[in-house]
Parts: sequence; C-alpha cells; structure tokens
Amino acid sequence: MSYYQHKSSEAPPPPPLPPGQLRLYHVHMNPYAHRVRLVLEAKRVPYELHALDPLRLPDWFREKNPRLKIPVLEVPTPQGDRCLFESIVICDYLDERYPQNPLHSSDPLVKAQDRLLIERFNELIKGSLECFDTNFTFGGDQILQTVDVFEKELAARGTAYFGGSSAGMLDYMVWPWLERLCLLRCLRPRAFDAKRDAFPHMSQWGHAMQCEAVVKQLASSPERYLQYYRSARAHAMGYCL
Repeated sequence: MSYYQHKSSEAPPPPPLPPGQLRLYHVHMNPYAHRVRLVLEAKRVPYELHALDPLRLPDWFREKNPRLKIPVLEVPTPQGDRCLFESIVICDYLDERYPQNPLHSSDPLVKAQDRLLIERFNELIKGSLECFDTNFTFGGDQILQTVDVFEKELAARGTAYFGGSSAGMLDYMVWPWLERLCLLRCLRPRAFDAKRDAFPHMSQWGHAMQCEAVVKQLASSPERYLQYYRSARAHAMGYCL
C-alpha cells in the first residue's frame, strides 16, 4: 500500500493508475473509508491510499467527483480511470471483482438478509451522529434499539461473527461505528460497561473483532477517537462526508 497526503486545494493531481493498481481517496478517521480499507485489506488487494483534507479538497478531486463523496475508489479500465463512491457499492464491487477471500455469503438469501441488516444499521449511525453532536451523551434510543436487533441476530445465528466462523462483509460494514462508540467508555465507563453487559453476544463479538488481524491493523484507540471528535467539533469539520 502506498500512501499520499494532499493538504492543499492547489495540490497537483496524482499520476494515472498503473495497471492492476487501485487508489482510495479518503479523509482521516472517516468511518465509511474505514469500511473500504477493511475490505481491501481482508481481500489482500494492492492499493494506493490518498488522504484528503475535507476543508481543502483539491480542484482536481472536485473534477473527478463532483458530488464530493468520500471515500472514492479509483479503478483503472481500458477506457481510462473510473471513480466509484458510496462505501457499500465499493465494497460489493471489491468482493465481486476479487474472488479470493469472499466476504459475502454464497447463499443469496443470507446475502440479502445481511444487506437488510446493513440498512438497519443506518439507524445506529444516525444515533451516533447525534451522540457526537450533543456533547457525547450516551444511551440514545436509536443506538440501543439497533444494537438490540444485532444482539438477537447474532444469538440466532449462533456464530462468533455475523459471517460465521470468521469476519464477513456484514461484520466489516458495521465495525467502524462500533469501534468509535467505544470512545464513550472514556467519558462514562460505568454507564458504558452496564450497557455492554446488557448485550452479551455483541460484547463477545466486539472482543473477537478487536482480535481480528485486519481490524487490529486499522484500529484507533478510544482516546484517539475522543480527541479527534472533540477537535472536529471545535473546528466545524463535521463527522463525515
């Protein structure tokens, strides 16, 4: 993996992609980019990583992606480099394009059920956004109701991961937000531990995910997330793009 940073709106564009190389444009600490990086690493796909400043996006990036969606995966094709956005679309593309280490279930029904759960998870994302925007108040109903849905689903599956005996697409799609919610333990450890004890299957899943090699490789500490989100709020950076 190569790594580049662009901290100026006048930064020059990167060179064309070499054959077989992908390029991921992301913003530091962005959970949607975190999703894509988990899948890229799990699939062992070579890629370049370009970090962007969300407050000073280069003009050439705006030309590549007028909607300014982040992350963006740039893919070489015979017709020239093409850009994909929306993290779920990117991750589905990667799983189909690179068949090694498949992350989606081969059962169409299970795959469809997993996609429905990813959509359901949007409610936790909304709850976490409100949490981070309201002085990190913990215990929002949307968060707890969504975690309860996943708690029951994991209990019904009877597996360590939603993907079975190892992490799959659903696991990687929801993990970035669960990792970030752990920052709440820095603020209210007793309240956090009490909520965690109410969801034993999700708690065990979280421990298993933290020990998973790809997750460990890309992990940040709760303290680091707390510092980042406090800084982001102070500078009106917003939670994500």
